[in-house]
This record gives sequence, C-alpha cells and structure tokens, in this order.
Amino acid sequence: ALNPSRSLSHHPLFQTGLVVQNAPGGDFALPGLEVSGVAVLTGTARLDLTFGFAEEFGPDGAPAGLAGSVEYSTDLFDRPTVEALAARLTRLLAEVAAAPGRPIGAIELLSAEERREALPAGPEEAARASLPELFAAQVAAAPDAVALVCGDTELTYRQLDVRANRFGHELIARGVGPEQVVAVALPRSVESVVAVLGVLKAGAAYLPVDPDYPPARIAFMLQDAQPAVVVEDVAAVAASAGRPDTDPRVPLEVRHPAYVIYTSGSTGRPKGVVVSHAGVSGLVAAQAGRLGVARGSRVLQFASPSFDAAFWDLCGALLSGAALVLAPGASPLEALTDPSTPVTHVTLPPSALAALDGAGITATT
Repeated sequence: ALNPSRSLSHHPLFQTGLVVQNAPGGDFALPGLEVSGVAVLTGTARLDLTFGFAEEFGPDGAPAGLAGSVEYSTDLFDRPTVEALAARLTRLLAEVAAAPGRPIGAIELLSAEERREALPAGPEEAARASLPELFAAQVAAAPDAVALVCGDTELTYRQLDVRANRFGHELIARGVGPEQVVAVALPRSVESVVAVLGVLKAGAAYLPVDPDYPPARIAFMLQDAQPAVVVEDVAAVAASAGRPDTDPRVPLEVRHPAYVIYTSGSTGRPKGVVVSHAGVSGLVAAQAGRLGVARGSRVLQFASPSFDAAFWDLCGALLSGAALVLAPGASPLEALTDPSTPVTHVTLPPSALAALDGAGITATT
C-alpha cells in the first residue's frame, strides 16, 4: 500500500530505530551444563541509527536503571558525532528524570561548552531587548549619524526615527498592535524602511511582500497571513506626517513576533514562518563581533525584501549605528560599482561572487 521508492542505500520505511528490551528474561537449561547468553555482533548496521535500551536489575532483583547502546552506519556517521548524540540523549533523560513535570522545551540539550560555542557572549539585558528598543538605543547614542542612504537622499537616525514614529502612531490609530501582522508591499525605498520600523514600533510583525512577485503568490501570502493592514503605496507612509513624532513605546516582549517570512514553495505550498524578537540582539552582537559592523559602516541592502536576508541587512546596519544603503531603480550588484555610494559590508549568495569579479569589484571576505 505504501510502495515507497526503493533504494539500496537505506531501509525503505524508516532509518532510525529504538529498541527497549524490557521483557522478562527466560531461562535456558541443559542437563549437566551451565548456560548463559552471549551477545553476538554482526558488524553490520541494519539502519542509519539504532538506539537500544535494556533494563538492568541488582542482585536482589531491584531495578538498577537502563543500559544503552547506539548502532550506526559508518558510511553516514563518525564516532565523535554519535558520541555527541548519545551524550545529548543521556542529558535529556537525566533532565526528564530529575523534573518530570518540566516542559520539554525547557530542557537543556547543549553542554556548557557547546552553548559557549554556539551563542555569542553578551549581557543578559541585551538578550531581553526587542528590535525597537535596540534601534532606540542607536538613535539616542548618535541621532545625527547617517542611518539611511537611498540615491541622493540621506536620513539621520533622528530623521528616520521621527518618520517611523509617525507611521507607528498611524498604525496604532488603525487598531494595530502586538500579535498582529502588517503586510509591507513596497519596492526598496526610504518608505519601505520607514514602514517596517513603523510596524515594529506599533508592536506588530511585518510581512514583507515583494511587489515583483507573481500576483498569484502575493494573493496566497495575503490570504494565508491575514494581515490587519496592507501597505502598498508609498503615499500611505507619507500621509502619516501629521501623527506625533514621539516613540509609541508599545510594551513588547522578545517572544512577540517581529516578522513573518514565507518559504520559496519550491517543494510545495509556501509556508509562513513567524520569527520573534528573541534572537535579534544575538544576531547584532555576532555581526558586530565577527563582521566589524559599527558606526561609520555602510551596509548594502542586497536581498529581496521578501527574503529573510533582508532582515539581516536591516539589523546589521540600523541596530549597530551604521548606514543602510538602498539601490532604487538598479540592481544592488550595480550599486557596488557606483563610487558615489561606497559600501563597506554586503552579504551575497555564492552565485554573485563571480559577478563581482567580472565587474572588476574588489572585495574582502
């Protein structure tokens, strides 16, 4: 009935097995002989991974825990990888045994060393900051520094903050707030950045919609996400000029959604992924520490607005005191050849690196 595609490289129905040996052991006796069982290993893995557990008992028959083993295909895994998997599984079981009522999501799987390697160091206060709070810190630190460059237009952090505040108040007046979604269907422009910041200042999550997407995909995204407001005209952003200049300061927690991004849909229907504010401060700390993004840097907005790398560009610039450089009316790659808009940082897909070399652009990585 299932009829899966057959392959000699793996088991046709499942690749990972879990075996628990907890059946009562039987006695095997032969006249005049003492008989005991001996485990015989075949030297061949039947599955990619097989986890085996067997109950153990003390001399008095009292339970003495579980003995575990892992059998793995050496064509797929090496010993250190499997040992790391086994260590995490052991840690998981120990945590569950110690506090059976703890939610599964609260259990720590990484060791202290693994956590130090995976997560950048930073103050706990920063880890609790939302994107609007991190942006406000940059506005307060250097209000007259250049925040946004778009053609001949430059906005300081103070000017960008004022415009975003006004648009945030406009959205709040329309009933927008935390846990809601606002679709931003604008081309790369000053207004698109103002709109995104305004949505976040209103406490909502923004849904980037590339106006160049096929109409059917745009319609699907809007139908699926059910945004409270759709911003599809730059005039709508400019119309908020009469709203207050002050920061709306909507109470936000890092668990609140920051944006919704849709997958490409190359393997089926596109899926909307909700991303919270929780990882923003860690992202910015990594960009500053590893890429050297700081005040005076100029970060090119290369990715399409509907690609999550656009969020990477926005955070890297506006949450580090740098300037975000837009390229309206031209491809971002062409902007790299324009001497009037020097760029210090750009995030490119590997396929674009060859184009850089062909255009005679010098880049350091």
